[in-house]
Amino acid sequence: MMKVCVLLLVPVLLSWVESRSPYQAVLQHSRIRGRAQGPNVCAMQQRKGTDKKYFTNCKQWYHRKICGEPTVISYECCPGYEKIPGEKGCPAALPLVNIYNTLGVVGASTTQMYSERAELRPEIEGPGSFTFFAPSNEAWAALPTELLDALVSNVNIELLNALHYHMVDRRLTSEELKHGASFASMYQDLHVHIQHYSNGVVTVNCARLIKPDQHATNGIVHVVDRVITAISNTVNTLLEVDDDLETLRVRHLHSPSSSYITKF
Repeated sequence: MMKVCVLLLVPVLLSWVESRSPYQAVLQHSRIRGRAQGPNVCAMQQRKGTDKKYFTNCKQWYHRKICGEPTVISYECCPGYEKIPGEKGCPAALPLVNIYNTLGVVGASTTQMYSERAELRPEIEGPGSFTFFAPSNEAWAALPTELLDALVSNVNIELLNALHYHMVDRRLTSEELKHGASFASMYQDLHVHIQHYSNGVVTVNCARLIKPDQHATNGIVHVVDRVITAISNTVNTLLEVDDDLETLRVRHLHSPSSSYITKF
């Protein structure tokens, strides 16, 4: 009977492992590497000379490199948890508050400030169920000055539209952000596009999710590392309209990979 049970369990376990996204896999590995520091602690790898931090996979952990660049190890609370003074690790779940208040505690206080200036605050404090891909403070600081000036000089239109483009009118956890999926944003139903990579990175319109799954009473916040912009072209479109790409266009048409066209 025991042998039968083991045989039955193996396919179930294999199915569970295969169903995990690369992001879920690296998050689990980061939890394992951080557990000696206390409950709900994740090990992070930071590329030297940058502020970029990543959840770690097995290969990156042992080589201490990401994309061939050396990293340093740090430890942080896993998504959704926080420290308690005098206690080890991150034993407390973050308090569940509305999206506006959540922005202030997850490293997106600049997005919070702009939400108030654009009069978005009542919407993200009120009822509803939203997903907010919230640029980090560093993401706003990295925005070209002329672009940022254009946004904040017209807060009721340009800034509000930009913020609505970071929002989806439903709650979407990281598990629901499937590779290749797209979702209508709250700005003229323009879509945002999700991509997964084998190292666990998940992007929305090329912006990396750095603090996903920050739950709120009226939705969920995923902190991203850049202000996202619209995706309007495909590789095919550029090849067709740009005369300077004639040689590449010819090679592309005869390539077996020509059917795999992605938006960017």
